[in-house]
Amino acid sequence: MGGHAEPDESYVYEPWYKYGIYFLFFEAAIAIGVTIYSLSMSFSGQTVQFKKKMVHTQTKAERLQAEQAPVDQKCQALEEKLREACLKAAAESKH
Repeated sequence: MGGHAEPDESYVYEPWYKYGIYFLFFEAAIAIGVTIYSLSMSFSGQTVQFKKKMVHTQTKAERLQAEQAPVDQKCQALEEKLREACLKAAAESKH
């Protein structure tokens, strides 16, 4: 009458029980991995790099100039088309 129950050794677990335990261990492994990743980000001040860093040799001005070149060519082509259309319209209006 001490309020202490004897363990029931005859209890049989359901068939899914062992898979549930495996799944809990899998979840725990994921949680540990996420914790390690976030701690590494916290202490390093940056994210973990999984790919090689690229070093750019161009200066910012050179990159801007390279990006601007196709735009300048398009603008020149449009200006030439407009100039031709304008000259045609002027020639037709004189007749």
